[in-house]
Amino acid sequence: MLCAIICPNDAFHENIIPEEQINLNEFPSIGKFFKIDMKKCIEDSQNEICKFCLNQRDRNNIRDFFKIQKECPVQCFSIDSPLKGEVIIKKNMLHKCDPQGCKACVNICPTESFFIPERAEDVKKYGKIACNEDECFYCGACENSCPDDLIIVNRKEVEIKDPIKPGNYPWIEGWINSIKTILRKVLIQDKKQIQIPVIEEEITKVIKKIEEAVPQLSREDKEKLNELNEKIQKFLSSSKIRYWIKDKKIEKITKELRKVLKKST
Repeated sequence: MLCAIICPNDAFHENIIPEEQINLNEFPSIGKFFKIDMKKCIEDSQNEICKFCLNQRDRNNIRDFFKIQKECPVQCFSIDSPLKGEVIIKKNMLHKCDPQGCKACVNICPTESFFIPERAEDVKKYGKIACNEDECFYCGACENSCPDDLIIVNRKEVEIKDPIKPGNYPWIEGWINSIKTILRKVLIQDKKQIQIPVIEEEITKVIKKIEEAVPQLSREDKEKLNELNEKIQKFLSSSKIRYWIKDKKIEKITKELRKVLKKST
């Protein structure tokens, strides 16, 4: 049921048979994708967009929220993502981008965050394509849609709410394993740990184990590793090696690779 609870586009709908066999209060949830200035909100029952807003607040649907934000009569409603991060556009590869012919990222973005710069100063600043992150909620649709792999969506923080009804549920082990993966990646990348406020005692144990398990390389070791990686990448980019891989000439590839590794030691 986690998918139905946290999906930002309301793509999943729970169909519980028999009814009331599953209590949604036993699951963690994700924060809301909107905020409302209640001092300005009028909740006018005669206004169509107000009625629409009142009906849509209980479930997350970004496209509906974006419509409400644009048409709210008192401008009290705005997108506010529980996901924090950044959108990276690979500028050194933008020669592959064809925004006029493709528009995959522009068309798929539910908050219309992607746009094609038109003014000369914007083209100089952004390049062929750009993202306005003020309304982006880091769903990752743009990254998945780009045919040339030019977009990276990095999610750095997630607002997760503990279950309303606490207990020892069967999904906890899978949840902890997912947190382990996140923490391990963060530690390897030498970034600040992500704080996830759920099952805190278990997470503390996980952090301690991971910190002990992940080896910390010295600067000298990192330099050697980077140097070796560059040689391997150069080795794999060789047209001769690519032909050998295609023809499955394993012995020749192995022999050539040993020469490269021997020079590195």
